[in-house]
Amino acid sequence: MCSVVLIACGCVGAVERDAFEQQIRARGGGFVDGLPAAAFEALRNRLGTGDIQADVVMFVAPESTQFRLVLADQPEQVTRFLADHDDLSTREPAVHLRVRTAQRPHELDDYSYRLGAVSAPRPVRVSAFDDLDSECFTLAEVPGLTRLGSIVDTARARSALADGVVPVIVVSRFGRDIRIVADVTSPRSDMIAEFDSAGSFLRIRQV
Repeated sequence: MCSVVLIACGCVGAVERDAFEQQIRARGGGFVDGLPAAAFEALRNRLGTGDIQADVVMFVAPESTQFRLVLADQPEQVTRFLADHDDLSTREPAVHLRVRTAQRPHELDDYSYRLGAVSAPRPVRVSAFDDLDSECFTLAEVPGLTRLGSIVDTARARSALADGVVPVIVVSRFGRDIRIVADVTSPRSDMIAEFDSAGSFLRIRQV
C-alpha cells in the first residue's frame, strides 16, 4: 500500500495521515490511470499475443472485503464470474481478467494481476449454452479505461455520498454494449455508476 501511495501521489506534505489515507481509499486505493495498461501489457507478454479477448475484467481496490455489485440487467457472465470468486479481498490494487484462450476460443481462463505480476491461469468451466462470441470483447474496445481515475472521481461525485468509496469496477458486455460499472459504497448507501466504453458517464442507480 505504501509503495502505491508514494508512486501515485508523492509526498504527504501537510496533509494529516488519516485524511490522506481516506483520500486514497476514496480514489480506489490505487485505481490510477496506468493500472489497466500495465495489467493488459503484462498479460499480453504472458500469453505472447496482442489480441486478447476478455469476458469480464474487474478492478479491486485494497481492503475491499465487502461490496454489492447488483444490477437489474446484470449479464450472466458477470454473475458467473462473481459466483466463481467468493473472496476478492486484496492488500494491493488487483485486476482480475477472465479471457478467451487464443488457441482454443471455446475455453476461458482466469488471471489476476498484482504488483506487476500475472498469476498462473485458472481454467473456467464453460457451458455449451454460454455464447462466448457475443460475450467477449477486445481490450482495445474499451478506451475509457485510460481514464480510470476520472471514472472513480465521477462515480463518487454523481453518487453524492460524502463518505463514498469505490471498491470495485467491472467491465463487461451488457447486451451488445460494453459498459464500465463502478460500485460506490458508504456506511449508509450503495450506488452503481455506469459508463460507456469510452468512459462517458451514463447513469447512476441506488442498489
